[in-house]
Amino acid sequence: MTTKTKKAIGTKFFKQGTQNQKILQKYWGTGKSFTSFDLEDKLDIMSPGARLTELREAGFDVRVVDSKSNDMPGRPTASYRIMQRRVV
Repeated sequence: MTTKTKKAIGTKFFKQGTQNQKILQKYWGTGKSFTSFDLEDKLDIMSPGARLTELREAGFDVRVVDSKSNDMPGRPTASYRIMQRRVV
């Protein structure tokens, strides 16, 4: 009996287990939005801005979908979404 192993999402573009691959695994094409804090908290990514830039440079369509203004001074919190189609 043969068992088919399912390939992890994003391993065509990044090595399995890398931070970029983990982001793709969780959010690519799912319609889920996330914040930098979500990446830090849930995926233990300490430089989420750098990872998002690397994903954009690799051709992924990472969009800012909502910018919530919190009541604290400083920058508003941005929500991101990775679209299913890549940009070439």
